[in-house]
Amino acid sequence: MKKWLVRILKGIGILVAVILLGAFYVRVQGVQYTLAVFRNSWGKARFDSSAITPEKNCAGAASCSSGPIRVLSYNVLCRICTEGNAEHYKLGYERWYDRLPHIMAVIKEYKPDLLGLQEVGGWQDIGELNPDPAVYVPLAHEFGPWVYGDAALFYRKDRFEALDSGQFWYGPTPDIPFAFEWRRLAVPRYLNWVHLRQKDNGFEFLYMNTHFDNAGINKDPTALLVNKTFGPHAKRLPIIFTGDFNTNRTENPRYHNIMYGEGTEAIFKDAMDLVAKTEEIPALGNFDGRDDRPKSLDQVIDHIFLAGPGKNEVERLVIDSHRYGPGEEKSPADHPAVFAVVNLSGR
Repeated sequence: MKKWLVRILKGIGILVAVILLGAFYVRVQGVQYTLAVFRNSWGKARFDSSAITPEKNCAGAASCSSGPIRVLSYNVLCRICTEGNAEHYKLGYERWYDRLPHIMAVIKEYKPDLLGLQEVGGWQDIGELNPDPAVYVPLAHEFGPWVYGDAALFYRKDRFEALDSGQFWYGPTPDIPFAFEWRRLAVPRYLNWVHLRQKDNGFEFLYMNTHFDNAGINKDPTALLVNKTFGPHAKRLPIIFTGDFNTNRTENPRYHNIMYGEGTEAIFKDAMDLVAKTEEIPALGNFDGRDDRPKSLDQVIDHIFLAGPGKNEVERLVIDSHRYGPGEEKSPADHPAVFAVVNLSGR
């Protein structure tokens, strides 16, 4: 056999081996492992509540409740989503810096104690969306000098102190940062959690913020996984759970599974079911159909869920979908902001 032919065959063999090894490396999430190791960004995926009991909350005081907590959940429509996107312009969504002042007006209007955002990018987004860096502490997944803020959350440091925090990744391997979901090439999604203690009375609770994927193959198992993993903590301390769940109130069994999991009793309860009346700003039925925002309360896919060992109450709930501009034809984001004033009971 001629030498040139041997060299070609060897080259083909090496190329095939490299391709196969590369495919295997990707399949076993080698990229994720390598990134986590070299950037020391494993973080903490799971919350441990084993040492917590309702009796110990508020340092064992006879009375143990949070008082009013102002909570806001808002999918802000990502920065890159409207850059050069003619289709979004037709629907009334301007570029990021045109929308940003109106996004911030919504956030500042409600003066949240806890703020859960979705579709946030890196540190620049987090900085621009922080209503007051002297007051609010942001949390998201950090890897080296970067941050992945898809489910970023903020809390008031003058009212709360963080005892523990982490990110739980959606998929078969939730402890691996940027883990593959069930559909492997989907956007990585996570549940962002922080264990908070109120400074005035020692009231402890778990705050969680998330962004479910928009593909059913991912969000269907996510609903069960979230309930199974974090539902048991509700026996020990209260939970506030905000997010874009890409699931409306009519989408069973997924909406049911978020609250019930595989059980028969609801662990998480929708704030909409705990308030006397949900406010709509403006009335959802007034939309003209130009975009895909909800036209009724049953179509809202952003929720605030509550759980815990005691009775939790909702004083106020607002679905804020306001528009701006001369004819109110522009929208800050393609989701309404969801705001609630809640009172949690420690036991």
